[in-house]
Amino acid sequence: MMLYSCASIGSPTGGPVDMDPPIFIGSNPAPNTLNFKGNRIELEFDEVVTLVDQSEKVMYSPVQREMPRLTALGHKVTVEFRDTMRPGTTYSIDFANCIQDNNENNPLEDFAFAFSTGDTIDTLQVSGIVLRARDLEPMQKVVVGIHSNLDDSAFTKLQFDRVARTNDRGQFTIRNLKPGRYRIYALNDADRDYKFVRTEDMAFLLDTIIPDTYREMTMDTVFTKSMAVDTVTQGVHTVFTPNDILLSMSNEGYVSQYLYAYERPDYKRIYIKFSAHSDTLPTIKIIEPQVRDDADWYRLQRSEFNDSLFYWITDTVLARNDSIRITLNYLRTDTLENLTYTTDTLYVNIKNAYKRQLEKSKKDEAEKYEELKKEYEENLEKLRKRAEERKTERDTVKAEMEARADSIELANVLRTWAKDSLARIPFFDFKLTSATTVEVDAPLTFEVVEPIDTIMMSGFHLWKQYEDSLWEELPVPALVAEKPHEIMKWTMPVKWEPGATYKLHIDSMAVYGIYGTSNKTIEQQFKVRGLEEYANLYLSITPATGPAFVELLNSGDAVQRTAPVGSDGYAVFSNVTPGDYYARIVLDRNGNGKWDTGNFALHLQPEEVYYYPKKISLKQNWDIEQSWNIYEVAVDKQKPEEIKKNKPEKKKWEQKDDRDRYGEEEEDIYDEGPAIYTGNKYTDYQNNNRINNY
Repeated sequence: MMLYSCASIGSPTGGPVDMDPPIFIGSNPAPNTLNFKGNRIELEFDEVVTLVDQSEKVMYSPVQREMPRLTALGHKVTVEFRDTMRPGTTYSIDFANCIQDNNENNPLEDFAFAFSTGDTIDTLQVSGIVLRARDLEPMQKVVVGIHSNLDDSAFTKLQFDRVARTNDRGQFTIRNLKPGRYRIYALNDADRDYKFVRTEDMAFLLDTIIPDTYREMTMDTVFTKSMAVDTVTQGVHTVFTPNDILLSMSNEGYVSQYLYAYERPDYKRIYIKFSAHSDTLPTIKIIEPQVRDDADWYRLQRSEFNDSLFYWITDTVLARNDSIRITLNYLRTDTLENLTYTTDTLYVNIKNAYKRQLEKSKKDEAEKYEELKKEYEENLEKLRKRAEERKTERDTVKAEMEARADSIELANVLRTWAKDSLARIPFFDFKLTSATTVEVDAPLTFEVVEPIDTIMMSGFHLWKQYEDSLWEELPVPALVAEKPHEIMKWTMPVKWEPGATYKLHIDSMAVYGIYGTSNKTIEQQFKVRGLEEYANLYLSITPATGPAFVELLNSGDAVQRTAPVGSDGYAVFSNVTPGDYYARIVLDRNGNGKWDTGNFALHLQPEEVYYYPKKISLKQNWDIEQSWNIYEVAVDKQKPEEIKKNKPEKKKWEQKDDRDRYGEEEEDIYDEGPAIYTGNKYTDYQNNNRINNY
């Protein structure tokens, strides 16, 4: 009875969470077997295993023409080679973290297996990391390969001698190399042929690498399952070099040039789309119907790099035609990858769907107009009849009051009709897009839905308010296109006084579009932010050699402001809105003010990028000066984790464990990699770092 009363009903817990990966316990053949004659490998583990994303993760060296058959059944993983085995060759299979246990999906990290079909087995290896050159993001699951052929053509014509794939931290290790000299490359191999084509992301080193080893005395640490230090022992390990290769990946931006699309989306425009950027505009000519002046029938709206073009038809007679035939003379990439001029004859017809939509819109508008007109006429006639009837009434006071009410009702009817009629008058859609509170350095911005033909600045008026509520009229800066190629966005570069109030008035008919319509009247007041609402940031950068510029970034790694690095080594950001920011610098070797990608054929590396390794918090009315040595922190550790996008995936139990012990915001203390010696500088713990964490 005592036992019964002490019992409590509950569900079994199932025991502690399984956090251990599968353990490799044997294979047939054994690891590093010599003179292997078969084509089948069996690996055995201590628990039931499964394969995850094997086609994306598992790499075979040398590269196989036909992919081996890889299967998992129970405790075993089987690899069956389908290519003829090469004599005297070291084979390696890099499983990455493909092998996982069947229960909790704990991966066996960095597992590799090797054997040789000859009398010796190659054991050298090189390792490093691949980062995206523009923003230092770790490049995950890209191919890294080496060539013993040191010619540039090997990268484009031959498959790699040996390969590896980067892990979720961008790290790689190429194993089982012969002694010798190599060239190393990284490739986002879209077509899986292990050769570079100019449209693929790539990275390369101009220097050759020579694999080598040396012995190093280190302190090994054994931990308990609760991550407490159990034993610290001295050990000797083999270090494989080079183990700190940095490959900066970029894309040359090469795209074959050809006519991608053309259409006539409405009666006013012809749209031409090219596949690639160009520094040359095409020549367009109307064949049918004929126009009087080929040079004056359109207004061009284009993208910055001339790959997207809108030809606004200014000839109203031409615009009314459903079908137009044109010739287009443009640059196209030929079979030898050279740009040559070609001429196409194109028919640009108005879309039937647009015609039906336009006709329906016109019909609906006409019906609505007739209904309003009929209602207006009926109300007008009713009021006239009532006025005639009241002429015979004897009660003059009542008659006068009713007549006055009729006059008011008539005025309302007339006002409504005038408003409806006014709405039918087409106006040029000229919009002021600036908010009523403006930044001290920001211009006023305007947008249009069709190109501007005429701007009369005499119709623009700008006033500034003083403390006694008086207004002083100021000179009005001229409207300018936001960018040289942009004709749909305009700015007015007003020099604002911080904290002041301004009023802008734009008369009607101050701006005309290409179809003869003019703008409505616009009036708006603006309040300029005071300087005390901003922060100023001064970055003192060392070493500051050569041209460079700094980009101020938000929490999404997007550029908010850009400032050049002066000859004194300072990059200055004035009047910055308070908040949290990050910074990166571009070493602008050609001084063109923008980041430039690499080019393999020209042996040109992408321009170097470095991140300030901490968050920069700016507060109102603060001036912050910050020193920044761009080489002080290793490049792979510079980008703050908060804005890094390519992060390693955590296991479920790791996420829960971190939250329980450190709270939701705590960073993972295991981000440095496994506590084993792999020969990779980026994953091995050195200088007892892990011991110091505890």
